[in-house]
Order: sequence, then structure tokens, then C-alpha cells
Amino acid sequence: MIPTIYLASDSTVQSYAPENAPQTGWGQVLIYQFAKNPEEIRAFHPDNTAFEHVMRYEAPGIAVDNRAYAGRSARSFMDEGRLSDLEACLVPGDYLFVQFAHNDANKGKPERYIPVEEYPSYLDRYRQAAVSKGAIPVFVTAICMRTFNPDGTLPCSFPEYRNAMLDWCAKKQQICLDLGLATRDFCEALGPEETKKIFMWTLKGEYPGGPYCEGSEDNAHLKYEGACAFAGLLADEIRKCERLSALARLLRSPDRD
Repeated sequence: MIPTIYLASDSTVQSYAPENAPQTGWGQVLIYQFAKNPEEIRAFHPDNTAFEHVMRYEAPGIAVDNRAYAGRSARSFMDEGRLSDLEACLVPGDYLFVQFAHNDANKGKPERYIPVEEYPSYLDRYRQAAVSKGAIPVFVTAICMRTFNPDGTLPCSFPEYRNAMLDWCAKKQQICLDLGLATRDFCEALGPEETKKIFMWTLKGEYPGGPYCEGSEDNAHLKYEGACAFAGLLADEIRKCERLSALARLLRSPDRD
């Protein structure tokens, strides 16, 4: 049985139907970081989940099972039964990648909100779900938002939640990939105008007939190009993590076009 990377997260990672183009979550394209031949990728909705939006991507030697869904926080993902649904599928040798914070910080929606001091206790529930099945938990700091300062610098998004995850993972010796910092550095180097090309900034009529026909100025979500870039940054973080060396060996060459 091939190892599977399960993704627990929100709309920045979610898989989207073609009618939602160009919006793309990085979990939708992560399999391309592993596939030596993209034509060998098989994408389908698995039958071992109660949630219709789930998509599974299989390539020789590896699979990505994307359970991420819009608007979910570490709290609501668990409260809705999504974590238990995912946990039932885990087997030894699998990975559970966990990225939250975009919705956890929303005080206006109590079903999502988690006070930052309680955030580690929720992360621990995901850790428990993985280790109880012999899977490997991997925590991922939230990708950056396109929120530039007037001087062109870009802060890490949701810094309190990022720091809480980093500190808890260090204390509990859990694997943590700082995708928040990696995407911040990447976007800051691109600058405010160039990042419009990878975030969901679209012109009226650019995507006719879809939800973005009137245009959009969205600083949180990604176009296909942005999702691919961010998935590549995550692959780089995997390569740098000694504890993920077995997974890193399955990645394709980073210099592949």
C-alpha cells in the first residue's frame, strides 16, 4: 500500500471544481511535486469519506488525500466530524498535514474561533489522531496573505497562531514546516504588483460565466500559479526536514520545469 498524505485545512488548501477557476488550493496541486510523469496522476473522489468535496490524487508510490474545506478552523473541522472521518482512513506509514489559522483567528464566528492560548490543545487532538493509527503528524504554519505594508514589506500572517504552533511543536518535538515564513519571503520578494498574478486578483470579464465574472481582489486565496508555487515551497520545506527524509525521497527533482 502506498503512503498517503492527508490534508486537514481550509480554503487555502482545498480542491476546487473547474467552474471555480482560477481559484486553486495548494493541496489540489501538491501531487505534482511527487509525480515524475503528470500523466500518471489519477484524481477522484474516494468512497471512504462522508464529505463530498474530498479529492484524492494518486501517483506511483504516493497519494495526496485532500480533506481541506473552506471556512474551517482546527475547531470546526473537528466539531463537524471531519477529523474523525479522516482518522478512520489513516494507516501506519501515512502522513497527516495540518494547516490552520485563517479561520481560527475569527472572533466574529464563535464556531470557528480559538483563543490563541487554546490553539495548542486543538493541535494536540490532530497529533493524537495521527499517532493512534501509526501515522506521522506534520504541522504547517498558515500561508501568508497578500497584506503588504506601505513600505513594501510583508508581515507573516496570523503571527500569534504561527508562534503558538512553532512553540508547541518545539516543546512536544513535533514536526513543523514553516510554510508561513517561506511564502512570506517568496511574496515579499515578488512585491505588491507581481503577487496580484498569484493571488485571486482578476479583472471583470476575465473569467466569464463563473463566480469571478465581475472580477475579484482577494488577498487570501490563490490562483493556479500561486498554488503551484506554494506547493513547491512546501516541498522545499519537506526536503529540509530530516525527520521527513523518507517522504522527501519521493519528491521529484526540484529543478524540473
